[in-house]
Amino acid sequence: MTPNQATAYLNTLPDADYITAPPDEQIDAALAEQLIEAAHKVGGRPSLTSPGRHSPQITLRLPATVNDQLTVLANQTGRRRSQIVREAIDQYLAQAA
Repeated sequence: MTPNQATAYLNTLPDADYITAPPDEQIDAALAEQLIEAAHKVGGRPSLTSPGRHSPQITLRLPATVNDQLTVLANQTGRRRSQIVREAIDQYLAQAA
């Protein structure tokens, strides 16, 4: 992927979990190149399971209103949307047991 392709892609990311720049700031080719280089060095997020093990993933659909509420809560609390969802599932499972 070239820096220009990365710029075009990064500027279209809608998911609040992947904020790469303030919403009112466009990513230029130089910043895109730096982001690509940093991503190659990091190698992904740390495992939630244990070091060196892949953490399972799920995908789900939400009503737009729930999605919007989740985004607002994430922004207000400074947490990732995925972290809020994990905590909610943990709490639900603990109560259901």
